[in-house]
Amino acid sequence: MIFSINASRGNDLLVDSFIPRAEARPAEHKHEPGWLLSNRASIAASALAALGFGGLFAYWRRRGRFMAASTSAVMAGALVILAAIMFGEGRTNATQPSPPDVPALSDAPRRLQDGTVFAAKPTQRLLEVRTAAAEPQTIHPAVTLIGRVMADPNRSSIVQSIYGGRVVPGDDGIPRIGQSVRKGDLLIRIEPHLPIADRTTILEKVGEIEQLIAITDNKLRRLRPLAERGAVPQGQVNDLESELEGLRARRETVRNSRTGFEELRASTDGIITAAKVAPGQVIQPQDVLFQIADPSSLWVEALAYDEIGLKQPEAATAMAPNGQQIALSFVGTSRALRQHASVVQFAIPEPPAGLNIGQPLNVMVQTGAPVSGLVVPRNAVVRSGNGENIVWLHTEPERFEPRPVRVAPVDAARVIVAAGINEGEHVVVRGTDLINQIR
Repeated sequence: MIFSINASRGNDLLVDSFIPRAEARPAEHKHEPGWLLSNRASIAASALAALGFGGLFAYWRRRGRFMAASTSAVMAGALVILAAIMFGEGRTNATQPSPPDVPALSDAPRRLQDGTVFAAKPTQRLLEVRTAAAEPQTIHPAVTLIGRVMADPNRSSIVQSIYGGRVVPGDDGIPRIGQSVRKGDLLIRIEPHLPIADRTTILEKVGEIEQLIAITDNKLRRLRPLAERGAVPQGQVNDLESELEGLRARRETVRNSRTGFEELRASTDGIITAAKVAPGQVIQPQDVLFQIADPSSLWVEALAYDEIGLKQPEAATAMAPNGQQIALSFVGTSRALRQHASVVQFAIPEPPAGLNIGQPLNVMVQTGAPVSGLVVPRNAVVRSGNGENIVWLHTEPERFEPRPVRVAPVDAARVIVAAGINEGEHVVVRGTDLINQIR
C-alpha cells in the first residue's frame, strides 16, 4: 500500500505492506466415522487372542507338546505387540498440535537478508536521516598531513633570567597559568646570587671608594676658605666638588650591584601558558620561567613526507576536536628536513574556541592536478563489518542499500568518490552511522 502525504511543510510517501492476521482457533480434530470405535475393537480382539494363545501355550506344555507350545507363545507375543502399537497410534492422532500463528510485520528498523536496511519514515525522522544526490565535480585531491597547533612566533614570548638567583614574588604573587598579561607587566623579581669571592671584592671596592671620598672631602674643606679669600683659584674647588659627587655615585652603584633585584616583565600581550617558578626557588641563567601566547593568533606546523612543492597550495583545512572545519592559510615550507620530512607551517585566521597549543590535528592540503568525481561529505562514508568503506544509498522510500566505494580526501569535511556509485544516486549524508548500526 502506498499513501501520499501532502502538507504545508512538504510532500512525502509512506509505503508499507499489510497482511491480514487470521484469528487463532482451536484445533479441530476430524475423524472418519467409526474409526475410534474400530480402533478400540481391534485392540480388544488382539488382547483376547493373546490370552487365548497364552492358554494354549500352558495346555500344550502340560501335554509335552513343546513345538505347539512354542508356536502359541510366539503368536501371543505378536498379538500383544500389535495391540500396543495400535493403542499408541490412536493417542497420537487424537492430539494434533495447532499450526503456529503467522507473525505480523512491524515498523521496527531491521537488517534484511539481502544486506539492505528497512527503516520506516517515523524512524528516519527520529534518526534525522538526510540524503543528497551525488553530483560530479572537478576538484584538487588532498594530501593528509599530521600537524600540531603552535603559537604565532610574532605574538608569543618566553621569560628568562639573565643572571639567575632566588625568585621573589611581586605584590600580587606569582602569575598563574591562564592569566592575562599586558606587555610590560611585572611578573617576578630575581634576587641575584653572589659568591663569597665576589662579595669580598665588592666590599673592598666600596672601602676604596669611601676612602677616596673622605680624602676628597678633606681637601674640599681646606681649599674652600682659601678660595673665599682669593688665595686659591675657584676652579680647583669646583673640580673637587665634581670629583666628590662622582665618587658617591660609584659607591651607590657598587652597593646596588650586590642587593639590586632583576625585574622580569612580559614581552608581549596574551595569556600565560606555562609557569615553572615558585617563591624562593633558585634558578639558573636562561631557564624558561614563563611562556606567553596570544590565543587569537595560532599556527599549525605539519610534517610532509610527500612532495607538496614550495608553491602555495590551492587550499588547506583542518578538523577541530568538536568536528568544526578550520580554514588554514599557507605560511611556508622549510627546505631543511626534520625526521626525514619537510616542515610546513599554516596560520589560522580565526582560531575556534577550545583549540590548545600542542594539540594534534589532521591537515588536508589540496595540491596536484585536478580530478573529476562525486564529492560527498566525509560523514557519509562509514566502515562495514569487513573494514571496507561504504556509503548507504536511499533506493526506496523505506529501504537503504550499502555500496562499497573507493574514496580520496578533499578537505576536512568532504571526500571524493572515485568508484562505487553513479551520478544522481541519493546518498545518506546524515545519520549514516546510525543506519550502519541497524542489525
